[in-house]
Amino acid sequence: MKKTLIAFAVLSAFAATASAQSSVTVYGSIDAGIRSVTNVDAAGNSRITMGSNGTYNSNRLGFKGVEDLGGGMNAHFVLESGFNTATGSLDSAGVMFNRSAFVGVTGDFGNIDLGRQYSLAFKTIGTYEPFSYKFPAITSPVAGVALFFPATFSGGGATRFNNDIQYTAILSGVKLSAEYALGEVAGDTSRNTVKSIAASYATGPVNFGGTYMSTNILGFINKYYTVGAGYKGDGWRVTAGFVKEKQETAVKIDQDQKSYWAGVNYNISPQIELTGAYYVTDATIPTSATTTVDSSRKNLVVAATYALSKRTNFYVEADSRKLSGPIFQIGTQTKQTGLSVGITHLF
Repeated sequence: MKKTLIAFAVLSAFAATASAQSSVTVYGSIDAGIRSVTNVDAAGNSRITMGSNGTYNSNRLGFKGVEDLGGGMNAHFVLESGFNTATGSLDSAGVMFNRSAFVGVTGDFGNIDLGRQYSLAFKTIGTYEPFSYKFPAITSPVAGVALFFPATFSGGGATRFNNDIQYTAILSGVKLSAEYALGEVAGDTSRNTVKSIAASYATGPVNFGGTYMSTNILGFINKYYTVGAGYKGDGWRVTAGFVKEKQETAVKIDQDQKSYWAGVNYNISPQIELTGAYYVTDATIPTSATTTVDSSRKNLVVAATYALSKRTNFYVEADSRKLSGPIFQIGTQTKQTGLSVGITHLF
């Protein structure tokens, strides 16, 4: 009996130790509300919708795990999918973990991750984006700013990349990162690839950062960079950022796009936050070897949130967009206004 009790105690201690060394967490967010938008088509019609992938927070269901390897090292993974609130369907047909699917290791040498993951540009912009990527489909010129990234290797936009390898280290308080996404094209190791470097620094109330990215898009070179900063005071924060992108084309003139923005966050109370931001995107597209056409989008967004708890918020948002040129205009419509109200919950 005594030997049995000793064996049971040893097994219990081993199980407790193993549990402490490895963990898996289920997490996510669900957002539902009503959104009204004017001039959604060339006829100038308005539309009221509920079905979305999240107005305030992007809907997600994820699994993340970490294992302590000893010596200050760990192994970790993230699997995350997006879904539509109104229908329950995946927000990317046929792709289960469209938001993230990567595994990596962390140690004294830094952090290495491999798989489908957020780009360095997205991560850097997030440190000086006024809404911190809330209302992502409304505030968008930023991380998905690229008009020129095809779905064949990024899943659309510059937000995430497939086949992505990222390395990050912190040296003297500066966060340094490098990224390389494979194109997986037989006979051409450079086609459809992404190369990127990033640096950011935060001290006291100030933070700033930047990213440079070069991609080979179907044989044409795209160069992209972003810089920005933020300053935080007592209950308030101001942020500003800039993105520039240039894409080679088959004609002599490159496609060119610039976006810039500034915003203010203010906490009226621990429960109530107000945010306002102004975004501008200017794009130039060649129509021949000697001519171009310009387009622009100017977007004013204001929002208020009320925290019922740390996990649950009510929100209300209003936005006004001025549109010009063939890229952004909707037929002859040059203005859009939107209003959103809803609730979001984290779990």
